[in-house]
Parts: sequence; C-alpha cells; structure tokens
Amino acid sequence: MTLDDLEILEALRKLLAATAGVRTVRLLRPNEAVEIPLSRLPAATLEPAGAEDLTWPDVPAGRYHLVGWRAAVLDRAIPGTRAFDALVSLAEACKDAVAASPTLSGLAVDGPASAKTEDLVPAVGATRTGPLHLARVEAGRPTALTFSGASGYWADQMAGAATVDGEALFSSGPHVVAVGSPARRVKDQNFNGLSGGLVLDLGDGPREILQTGVLSAASATAIATAEAAIEAFIDGRAYTLTTPEGVDYPNSRLERYERLGPRRVGTSWHQSYRITYRQLAR
Repeated sequence: MTLDDLEILEALRKLLAATAGVRTVRLLRPNEAVEIPLSRLPAATLEPAGAEDLTWPDVPAGRYHLVGWRAAVLDRAIPGTRAFDALVSLAEACKDAVAASPTLSGLAVDGPASAKTEDLVPAVGATRTGPLHLARVEAGRPTALTFSGASGYWADQMAGAATVDGEALFSSGPHVVAVGSPARRVKDQNFNGLSGGLVLDLGDGPREILQTGVLSAASATAIATAEAAIEAFIDGRAYTLTTPEGVDYPNSRLERYERLGPRRVGTSWHQSYRITYRQLAR
C-alpha cells in the first residue's frame, strides 16, 4: 500500500468521523479483529480491501490505481427493533457522506471500470460504493452493517497529447495512435509472348492511422462540443497529425470518428472513441 492509498483511506475516515451520530472511527488492517467498548458505540470501522491497476479498454495509456475498502457501522441493536432502524439510518448517512464527496478533496478522480467491483456505482466514478449488508449477528457483540467501496487515482498519466494542425482536440483523456505501414502500389502487366509477367512499381500509396482514446468533460453538452470540434476536421482536406510522442504525419486526412459504446458518467462524462486517418503522402 502506497502513501497515496493511505491518504485515500484517511480522507474516508474523516468523512465517516464527521457523520452525525458516529462516536468512534477506527482504521483497521485487513481482516483485523476489533473490540470497541460499548461506551464508544455507535462506531464505524474502515479497512483496505485490495487494490488493482486499470486502463481504459483498448487504450493502454496511463495507469489508474483503484483502492478497494470496506466500511462497517456498529451499534447495540437487534434486527426488527427501533434501535436497528436507527442503525440502518446511521449506516445510510455514512454511505451518503462518502458519496457526497466522491473526489475526497481532489485525492480521487474518475477512471476505468473494474470487473472485480461490478456491484459498485458509479462504475467509472472517483469513489464507488455498494449496497448495505447485514453482517452475521453474534450474541454479545454489536450488530454491524457493512458496505464496500473503491476510490481511485491516475498513478501514471500521458506526457503529451495528439494534435491536428496544432489543435489540442484530445487532451481531456488518454489516447494512443497506431500508425500502419504505407501501401506499396504495384501493377502486374502481361505481354503476348512473354514468359512470366512484368511488375510495374507505381510508388508509395496512402497508409492508415488509427487513434483510440477517451474524451472527458464536465457535462454531456461539453462532450458533444468536443466531438463537434473533431468532426469539423472531417472535410476531405489534409492536415498534419502530431502523435503524443511528438512525431508529425503531414498530409493526413481525418476520415472517420466512431463512438465506442455509450457515454459513462462518474464525477464527469466520458466517451470512448476511435478515429481513422489516412496519410495520403509522406
């Protein structure tokens, strides 16, 4: 666990501690047994639940670090009583407090969805939470309501961004540019009386360049504006494409902009895309 991970957990602990009705908040080691005095109830506990590194699908750029955690709210309560109803309300208040501050004061940001945390929402949010669960009730011990969550941040990000004639259209999210090989134009020519054939070299042909990435913006309207700015270059003209690594590909025509799946919403809006260019001449 890194220092950034610990900062995430400490920010969550402070949110739980600020929830009205919670007397004690304990940050635990994974699977650590805890004994909280009855005088310190209602209480909340928070423990790490593993971490994983992710990238956006088909965009191997950057590294998103998702920190999993589990929270529990404890009190003396028997299911079916008013004390238990009060415990449920307190647990929901704790969960709402976390959801109301998803970026954890800037420590967490939106990122790719995880197959390991499909039950958490929003799937691409900076902080994702799951439903409440009643832990096994044991005689003589406080009743616990638990919920899982995950908060993430970009541990590694792209150093540059692609441009079209100097226009920074793609800097809102990670993207990669794959440059294909140029086609070699040839023509086979046959002649009467000639054994075999003659191959005519017609020179280099165009080559295809693919760009895959994610656009991010604060609203659906802003995403639509960013897409319109890209589609404005689909005009049949040739431009200079500069890759994130700073390599120029002049005489490139933007041929197609494709949306890869629906828009995803966390603290911001995100749209995966693929762009096809054709470099007409080198």
